[in-house]
Amino acid sequence: MTLNVSLCVPDGIVIASDSLATLSEPISKKINVDSKCPKCNENIQLKDVQIPPFSVPSSSFPYAQKLFSIKNKLGLACYGTAYLNGRSMYSHVNELCAKLPAPTENGVFIDIVKDQVVDFFNKQIELECKKTGFNIALQPDDWFPFGFQLVGFTKDANGEPASKIYWIKMGKNSVAQVMNNAAFCTGDPTVVNMLWPGGQLTANVVAFSLQDAIDYAKFLIRTTADYQRFSGKWQTVGGEIDIALITNRNGFQWIAQKQLYQILEKPI
Repeated sequence: MTLNVSLCVPDGIVIASDSLATLSEPISKKINVDSKCPKCNENIQLKDVQIPPFSVPSSSFPYAQKLFSIKNKLGLACYGTAYLNGRSMYSHVNELCAKLPAPTENGVFIDIVKDQVVDFFNKQIELECKKTGFNIALQPDDWFPFGFQLVGFTKDANGEPASKIYWIKMGKNSVAQVMNNAAFCTGDPTVVNMLWPGGQLTANVVAFSLQDAIDYAKFLIRTTADYQRFSGKWQTVGGEIDIALITNRNGFQWIAQKQLYQILEKPI
């Protein structure tokens, strides 16, 4: 599942994500169902009734990459489905980045990227459905198996730098919406909701320094992972925590990143 955290503070944006990928597999079974005959009203038992398949967690991997730099300008964090059309999100985002235009200076780059993300992953969903025979038309309108946070800077009505967070939900009817939150979480927010009762942010994020924001993002993810571990629940959040800082002046900068991906992203 994942937990992505974005914090907009006076000096920049902090975005963080865990590294646990949880895979599920469909279980299909037959059950006996107690019923009544519609004609004589006699109690009967229907044997071996096939119920619709349901997914259960099957395995997890603690080194998934879920946080990405977009042209050294924006941050993109993913949650939900770990693999799509036979490839990881890391592979897909790398392909997407190669197709993106160079960043612009007029503040609309984040909007351009948002549209490209939606278009690219809609095509991947279509290919996955065609390959597997999955009928997306049978899913509810709010079926969103995965999504993204896209964060960066734009310009306000006065031409001044302004932080911006897009919540991109991918599925049957993919949608992207602007979030006017100082703190925003996607993925599995169960523990965060306990810390923010009624959706009320209990931390004074708007007064945070950059270091405060880094520490708070790490706290939310680590607390969620630890709670799941000690509560005996299946873990959806865990592994190393990747953290990045985005400022209007310097763009995207890694604060904490898994060692392997540091090597992979070095220029050859």
